Amino acid sequence: MHSEFHNFLKTKLDNRKQEGLYRNLSVYEHLIDFSSNDYLGIALNNNSGSGGSRLISGNSKELMELESSFANYVGAEAALFFSSGYLANVGVIPAICDRNTTIFYDELIHASLRDGIRLSNAKSYSFKHNNINDLESKLVKHSGKKLIVTEVVFSMDGDSPDFNHLFKTVKDSYSELLIDEAHSFGIVGPNGVGLMSSQNRITSCLGTIYPLGKTFGLSGCFVVGSQLLIDYLINFSRSFIYSTAPSKSHVLQMKKQLNELSKKTHSVFKLKDLFINNLDDKCSFVSGPYSSIVSIIIPGNENVKLIENKLMDSGFFIKAILSPTVAEGKERLRICIHDFNNESQLISLARKINSLI
Repeated sequence: MHSEFHNFLKTKLDNRKQEGLYRNLSVYEHLIDFSSNDYLGIALNNNSGSGGSRLISGNSKELMELESSFANYVGAEAALFFSSGYLANVGVIPAICDRNTTIFYDELIHASLRDGIRLSNAKSYSFKHNNINDLESKLVKHSGKKLIVTEVVFSMDGDSPDFNHLFKTVKDSYSELLIDEAHSFGIVGPNGVGLMSSQNRITSCLGTIYPLGKTFGLSGCFVVGSQLLIDYLINFSRSFIYSTAPSKSHVLQMKKQLNELSKKTHSVFKLKDLFINNLDDKCSFVSGPYSSIVSIIIPGNENVKLIENKLMDSGFFIKAILSPTVAEGKERLRICIHDFNNESQLISLARKINSLI
């Protein structure tokens, strides 16, 4: 972490301590409960809820152990659980940025990252999609705390930034990087640790966001970074502070699925190559090396909706992505290839698409 951000986070935490307002996570399960919001005992009887936010009554030893396990899994110093990727992104960015921060974000980042930027008091500028040269041209015009926000894999084209160029730019410009691993965690790197971990870049990021709703298969999100960052978020991230903690049953299920992920081997990229190799040359598609997404470009909302309906009539569940969600003329069939799709299904799908285009 560069000194400006480090000093900013540390100073605010030190001030909290001096004011007697510093908060940390504690567990009170051995005491008679007169604090939780479980007024009728329904959560207690059914093991279905935590009874409150983590700073009041909802924290648990199991969740803190899971956070530590997740941090170790991806090679980070510390981790913090948020109830969803959306809440992480709208909670982290406003917390770590102020009016003396300038944010530079890829023009195609997820809506939750955009909302986090809007909620901050920072100045913000977009740069052309995955165009690090354009990013550099904007960075040189600004001083002070600078935060770059982007994604490892973008969910529509399945493409990624040039990471060597990106991290050189981060270092040379004395900026910090916040990066989202939503569509790469679980399928990229050994044991699905994601790209930042597999390329040993975790410690080069201010924070890395790991939403769990994709490959991991559960609601929730881990934010990883330095212990300083995590302590800071516990004290200043509103979406963390004011959200109900997950139930113990949810925590145990996350632990089970993290263990399953660590042992799982998959053939997603082999299956993706098989599908692409069976598409006719007339099919225009986009994808990326770290993504299981293949998007077939079919310009025009009516055109792509028509083909979507014909594919569903043939037994294939595929959704058309329409403008303005994507740029006009870039309407598409967004095809997500899974480990449970077999070769016969993929070949049949490719042939059906060939016949419709």
